[in-house]
Amino acid sequence: MLSQSSSSSASSSTSIQKMKKRREQLLKNLEILGPLAAPLPPDLPPSPPVSRSNSPTATAVKRKHDATQEHDVVKRSRTNGLPEKPSSHHHHHYHPPPPPPPPPSQPLRSSNAVASFNLRSEPSEDGEVREDTTALTPRGPAPAVLSTTVPVRRPRRGRPAPASFDEMHDIYHKYGRMLKYSGDARFWSTYPATHKEYRPLANPPAPNSPYHKHGGLIARLELVDALVCFTYSLWSKDFSRKSCFRETWATIEAFLGWCKNKWIAELDTIGDREKALLGLIWMIEGFIHGRKFFFSAKMVIEPEMERIWSKMKTEMVTLSREAEKAEMNGNVGSASQLSLQPTPPMLPSPASIAPANSANSTPINNSASGTPNANISSGINLVNSPAPSRPAPPISTALPQHMHGLLPQTLKGQTTSYNMVEAAAKATATIGPVLTYTVKELSGGVMAAGYCMEHAQRTLTLPILARHYPTTFARMMSSSLTAHEEHEPDIEDEEGELFWPGQCVTGEGLGWVCLMGKAMIKEFGRDIGYLGLAGVVPKPAPGPITGDSSRHASVLR
Repeated sequence: MLSQSSSSSASSSTSIQKMKKRREQLLKNLEILGPLAAPLPPDLPPSPPVSRSNSPTATAVKRKHDATQEHDVVKRSRTNGLPEKPSSHHHHHYHPPPPPPPPPSQPLRSSNAVASFNLRSEPSEDGEVREDTTALTPRGPAPAVLSTTVPVRRPRRGRPAPASFDEMHDIYHKYGRMLKYSGDARFWSTYPATHKEYRPLANPPAPNSPYHKHGGLIARLELVDALVCFTYSLWSKDFSRKSCFRETWATIEAFLGWCKNKWIAELDTIGDREKALLGLIWMIEGFIHGRKFFFSAKMVIEPEMERIWSKMKTEMVTLSREAEKAEMNGNVGSASQLSLQPTPPMLPSPASIAPANSANSTPINNSASGTPNANISSGINLVNSPAPSRPAPPISTALPQHMHGLLPQTLKGQTTSYNMVEAAAKATATIGPVLTYTVKELSGGVMAAGYCMEHAQRTLTLPILARHYPTTFARMMSSSLTAHEEHEPDIEDEEGELFWPGQCVTGEGLGWVCLMGKAMIKEFGRDIGYLGLAGVVPKPAPGPITGDSSRHASVLR
C-alpha cells in the first residue's frame, strides 16, 4: 500500500513538471511570434456562397465553416460587392481571396444608380444572399411635379377664323384696360396719405382681406396681368393675318416701361418667385422687338435689298469689264500695274562669253542682280535651270476677299485682276430715306431684343419655373403641342398644355409667352388670394368731376 502511494506521488510530480515545461515552451513560442492581433468576433457571417457556373472560377479553395455554428449564424446581404470575412475566430491569419473580375459582357455597377433599378434580374440561387439595392447611393429625386401634375390634353381646335381672332383682340384689349386702371388706382392708394401721389380708393378692401394685406404686390400683379392681356390682344390680330402691325405695337411701349419700372423698383425686396414675373416682362419686350425686326426684314428690307443688290452687281460687272479692256489696251498707268508687266530678259555679260574648252560648268551669275545669264556661248545645257520667279500680283483690298468671287473672270479665264476689283469697288447705289430709316430700326431692334432677352434669362428660366411655378412647368414639359400651335390653348385654361417659348429671332412665340405668363400669374395669385378680373377696382362712370372725385381724375383713362 505504501509502495502504491509513493509511486502515484512520483507520477503526479512528473506530470506537473511536464506541464511546467510545456507552459514555458509555449510562452517562448509566443514571444517568438510576437504580439497577436485582437481575435475576430464570433458573430461574423459565413464565407460567401459558391460561385455560379457562368462566373470565373476562383483560384483559392473555399473554406468550410464549422457545422456546429451553422444554425447560429444569420446571413447578411453583401452591399459593397466584397466577400465577407470568415466567421470562425480560430483562423486569425486567414485572408479571403479577391473577388473574381466580372465577365466582359456584364457592365460594372455604378454607385449612383437609381435605387429602384434591379441590379440582378435572375432569381437568387440556393445558399446565395440576395443583393440589397437600398444600400446604393441614389440620385436626386426627380421633381415631384412631373409625376403628380399632368396637363389635360384638350382636343385640337384647329386654326380659328380671322373673325375669332378679332373678337379675342377686342375682349383682351378690354380686359387689359380694366386691369391697368385697377393696378394704377390700387398702387396709388398704397402711398402714405401725405404723399403727393396718394389717391384713396372709393371702396377700399377689408382690413383682413388679401387685397389689403398685399396691396402693393397685387397692384403690381394687376399691372403685369394687364400687360399680358394687351400683348395677347395685339398678337392675336397679327397672328390671324400673318403680319406685324408696327403702329399698334408702338401703343404698348409706354405702359410696358411703366409696368417694368414698378417691378424694378422692388427688385431688392422681392424673392425669386416675384423676380420671375419681372423676367416675364423682359421676355415680352424682347419677343415684341423680335417680331418687329423679323417682319421688317422679311416684308420690307429683304425685297428692297434684293432689288438694290441686283442693280449694283450689274454695275460692278460693267466697271470690272471696262477696267479689263483698259488694261489690255495698255491705258492703265497706275504704279500697281507696272509690277504686273513681265520682267525683260537680261542681256549677256562679257564675262559669260568663255572659250569652248573652258572648264566652267555652271552658269555665271550677274553679280549685281544674281540672275542667271540667259545667253552662254558654251555648249552647256540650260534646259533644267529654274525659270526666273515673278513677284505675286497684288491683291486689292477695296473689296473683302469673299466678294472677289462675285466678279467675273477675265476674258482669258483667269481670276479677277487687281484693276477689275478696284473698279468694281467704285459701284454705288442710291437708297431713299424710308429704307434707310427701316434699316436703322432693324439694327436697333436686334440690339434691343438681345438686351431684353439677356435680362429675361437672369430671372426666368426653366429651373426657376420648376422650383417656383411647378404647375406651369409641368404643363410645358409634359405637353404634346408644337411651336406652331400657339392658337390651340385657351389662355384662361389652368390645366391645359403649354409650350416653352422658342427663339424670338423667328418672329413667332409671342403667343406662347402670353400663355405662359397668364399661367404664372394664376399660379402665383392662388397663393395670395389674387382674383384677377373679379377683384379689379371698377372704373367710375364718366361724368363731371367735382369735390373729392377730382382726386381720381388722373386715373380716368
